[in-house]
Amino acid sequence: MDHHDPAAQGPACSAGLAHRVRAHCPVGKGPEAVVVDAPRRRAFVACSRSDAVVALDLDAARPVWQAAVGREPIPLVLDRPTGRLFSADARSDTVTVLDSATGARLAQVPVGCYPAGLGHHPGLRRVFSGNTADGTITAVDADRLEVVGTVPAELGAGSIAVDTGRDRGWCANFMTGSVTSFDAATLRPLGRTAVREGPCKAVVDPGRGDLYVASSLHGTVSRICLDTGDLLGELPVERAPVGMCVDAGRGLLYVCNRGAGTVSVLDTATGRETHRIVVGNAPGDCALDPVSDTLLVSNAGSGTVTFVHRPWLPGPPPPTSHPLVGRRLPGFALPDLREGRIRTSREWAEKKYVINFFASW
Repeated sequence: MDHHDPAAQGPACSAGLAHRVRAHCPVGKGPEAVVVDAPRRRAFVACSRSDAVVALDLDAARPVWQAAVGREPIPLVLDRPTGRLFSADARSDTVTVLDSATGARLAQVPVGCYPAGLGHHPGLRRVFSGNTADGTITAVDADRLEVVGTVPAELGAGSIAVDTGRDRGWCANFMTGSVTSFDAATLRPLGRTAVREGPCKAVVDPGRGDLYVASSLHGTVSRICLDTGDLLGELPVERAPVGMCVDAGRGLLYVCNRGAGTVSVLDTATGRETHRIVVGNAPGDCALDPVSDTLLVSNAGSGTVTFVHRPWLPGPPPPTSHPLVGRRLPGFALPDLREGRIRTSREWAEKKYVINFFASW
């Protein structure tokens, strides 16, 4: 299925951009978070209204297993060293731990009230749960599967992004329009940054040193400096942005616009939207498979995951040229061997212009 209609791609798009939807894979009711395990060729989807996590074969685009978790799973994280999946079950006030290979349940850890976000620091061996109704963050040991501490945040605490290079976490507080930063090692709160209404997803771009926060009620993405916590600006997208992922290598940010059924593709260097991708109904989150160069989008309203082949592959390399091409001709003055006159660079430049002008006819 190809989408070539420029209107579906947004006003900021240039002609010739297209994308190809490879498949719409049914997974269950209300799919939200999607994570990718590229080496093992698996993707995992939290189906919030099926109270289950579904594993997908990345190459065949089909389900492999389904595992029951708590009520209303929304976020997921994958701990690759142990192969464990962590699902925050909002209406059970628990984090369920699954074996990613088989879907077998390993543990169910009680956390705060209505956990709606998860963050992960593999180096510190910690998983963080954002507890919306409590306004707190629960830290869980990824190996012992037990609570090791709590961080105060604000009402509506949910999505958590972790900057592993700085050992710092960032929690989006939906109800208060803010982001709480905290020390991921000591669990000390570090500061607060105000953002637009309804922040519901935060992701880190370590290459640029930025944090992106999707404000679902305002239709923008806020950009925050990871070093200072300062708000650097806002990037406009479409209606109700709720999910995001970053391709740091290519400098691209993908934003799921729940209210528009699209994914906005933004250039992180300029902050401009380059094009949009039409997916299913109410897209909730997205993730990248770098092996097949595929974007996976969970569609909460369609009960599907859309597999999109990315068209924005690197183009052919520019033709090689001599390093002096395009540079100003150095000044010189040489005798004309025929007439003995001194010729300068200006005369030869003018002569070249005249020759090229007539040769072009």
